[in-house]
Amino acid sequence: MLLTWLWLAPAAAMLVVWALPSRRLSRAAALAVSAGVLAYSLWLLAPYAAGEGLLRLEESGRAGPLGIRYHLAVDGIALPLCWLTALLSALSIAASWKADVPNAFWASFLGLESALMGVFLSRDLFYFFIFWDMALVPMFFIIGLWGSEGRRKAALKFALYTFLGSLSLLIGLAALATFHHGATGVWTWDMGELTRTPVMGRAAIWIYAALALGFAVKIPVFPLHNWLPDAHTEAPAAGSVMLAGSMLKMGLFGFLRILLPVFPELSAAALPFLGGLGVVNILYGAFCAMAQSDLKRLVAFTSVSHLGFCLVGIFSLTAAGIAGGSLQMLNHGLSTGGLFLLVGMLYERAHRRGLSDFGALASRTPVFAFFFCFILLSSIGLPGLNGFVGEMLSLAGMAQVSRLLAALGLLGAVLAAAWGLPAFQAVFWAPPGTDSVSDKIADLDLRERAILWVLLVLILWIGLYPRPLLELMEPAVSALAQR
Repeated sequence: MLLTWLWLAPAAAMLVVWALPSRRLSRAAALAVSAGVLAYSLWLLAPYAAGEGLLRLEESGRAGPLGIRYHLAVDGIALPLCWLTALLSALSIAASWKADVPNAFWASFLGLESALMGVFLSRDLFYFFIFWDMALVPMFFIIGLWGSEGRRKAALKFALYTFLGSLSLLIGLAALATFHHGATGVWTWDMGELTRTPVMGRAAIWIYAALALGFAVKIPVFPLHNWLPDAHTEAPAAGSVMLAGSMLKMGLFGFLRILLPVFPELSAAALPFLGGLGVVNILYGAFCAMAQSDLKRLVAFTSVSHLGFCLVGIFSLTAAGIAGGSLQMLNHGLSTGGLFLLVGMLYERAHRRGLSDFGALASRTPVFAFFFCFILLSSIGLPGLNGFVGEMLSLAGMAQVSRLLAALGLLGAVLAAAWGLPAFQAVFWAPPGTDSVSDKIADLDLRERAILWVLLVLILWIGLYPRPLLELMEPAVSALAQR
């Protein structure tokens, strides 16, 4: 039951929080539960370190109809994603503390946390898909019910894209299980079993394409990204944090957990295409971010760019690249999640997000300027901060197989300064315009500073000393690279 509690506790608490008689009590209970899940997920490092083998913590039941089996496990790639999900859930709830929202808002975040944990823990493809689809429901309501003016259109676009992605994923998973049954006479959805029966011929190509499409929609990969900027722009700040910080990692995790181990030869053949799409993400997201006048939409496009580094690292198929891509998933959650929190705090004060709506904020809100500058620098990959480590490892891995793709990716890393520094200049240093609301902006309070200090310490720690995380990931990364 060690792993089951990670998804079961927030799921059970979701129902309790929804039914509580007071909004204040519901909010406090949601924060307490999310903080408890975070503490528990960190404690799991002790039994994980004491275990043996690649999957040191594992739970499984007896196989049921069609070989479906409750099977949870973590490795060095999944465990940090569980930590990230728990951390961002707690910070998102704390950041929304002053929001005038019903119990269902707080319950939705617990439901989302539960489903995301299930995705990262599942080793059975049927349960993987159930948790995958469960995660879409609370996010749909977070965007559609508590977002800004264009929330309904954004929620509908989110639902349509993700539904089509889930349909493609379901077809691919069902075809994979059916192929295994045809080859062995045994029904199973277990990831470990499926890796031992290679899928051959034209069927493998179609199954691979269906799975890759389902994962690509969720990342999202260009040109399937169209839903993401709108979803980020209209979602409440806490919803954007969970969407960028944890939910988008589902697609990347699917590549690592399913496509690379089950289809190693096809993954190698797809390297130029999918690695190239990662580079397109990097460059396209950076150029689009440079063209934005809305601060939140700018951060949304930077998310598209940064996720490209993860895809480039993973599809280098090298140990360095996979380690870099896996680490960058964690880094992206901290840096981009932090930027969305900061933009949300700014919007909460001014109810505006345009770059021209502000100016000279550094003199009025020095603490705000400090945190914004620090997290922005981590996002654009300043050496010594977390983003630099993940990006450079990803590009170093790709350089071993394609110097051209690595060079183009490096160009995207340089372009990050072209969207980041002008945006900071416009908001915090440029002279305020006639419509500026800078004189109405108050500096960060103690609660907001505490939230951001957590992110700042983690950003600095990973940037200066990533070795513990890389050593944690190393067995799983080596197994993937060798396969």
